[in-house]
Amino acid sequence: MRELIDLWVNVQAWLFETLVSPVLFHFGLMAWYEPGYSAVEFVMLGLVQIAVIAIGMRFFERRWPLEKSGEDDRLIMVDRVYTVLNKLGIVPLAIFILTYPVVQEIELTVRTWGYMPPRLERLLPWIGDNDLLSFLVYFVLYDFAAYWLHRGQHAFGWWWALHSLHHSQRRMTVWTDDRNHVIDDLIVTLALVLFSQFVGVQPGEYVVILMVGRLVESWSHANVDMSFGWLGERLLVGPRFHRLHHALSTPTERHIQDHNFAPVFPIWDILFGTAIYDEKHRPTGVDDAAADADNGRGWFAQQATVFGRFVRALLPRFSRRASAR
Repeated sequence: MRELIDLWVNVQAWLFETLVSPVLFHFGLMAWYEPGYSAVEFVMLGLVQIAVIAIGMRFFERRWPLEKSGEDDRLIMVDRVYTVLNKLGIVPLAIFILTYPVVQEIELTVRTWGYMPPRLERLLPWIGDNDLLSFLVYFVLYDFAAYWLHRGQHAFGWWWALHSLHHSQRRMTVWTDDRNHVIDDLIVTLALVLFSQFVGVQPGEYVVILMVGRLVESWSHANVDMSFGWLGERLLVGPRFHRLHHALSTPTERHIQDHNFAPVFPIWDILFGTAIYDEKHRPTGVDDAAADADNGRGWFAQQATVFGRFVRALLPRFSRRASAR
């Protein structure tokens, strides 16, 4: 195990010194030296995630598919683009550049107030000597915040205008998790980073939490009808549980997508009354023709079209403010 860790660190250092550091030096961006080093590891972790999805998870989809392959397979191609752009850090890098000054300013302001984020090891000394237990506690807190952010994506019209892109996919697979608008990713990322700092998650822990969480979410979108059993389905989100959240609403199940929000741990849906467990197989997608049309578009066209929906969702708010003045 130690040999693997040393190899990982050596590869990260070599890539940074060979490829990234010279570019930062050439363009006078040495203030980004430390974030740049972390970005190299982010890309490496992304490659690992893509390999797990493409080799491991796709094996189950090919062996035990819920929906058989057909003409609609072309709809999956754009989701692969999303996965590569996100897992290799291209979209996250753009978001990081945008949010880094904001997060730094908030950190500085909080410190001037004399507030230091609590470490759970100080509040709960009994977990201090157990790295795995500490990680699990922070992971649960992260998932709790992600659950409420997900509910917000469905509760606010302007946010749903962005999030509907994720739900519009009719052929849900392990590639679907990263199918999001960049503004949606920006909002969620900023909120989770701020939350993690508030509860005292260290940057290294946050990266691992994010990677593990996103792998579980990728699996929960898999095109398989697999269950963890009665107990397992209530401990960890699986494909059957999450597929209901993506179900196409019908006149008899108008609000079916307002259930099974949890990214990793179903306990949040159980506690807050949003869990549904049944054995029904439902088609996925949205009943909005404008959002459903996302299925025929590529990455750039989807981003531009969804941005238009987002702006139109905000316009009534601006109109009301203008008339009130």
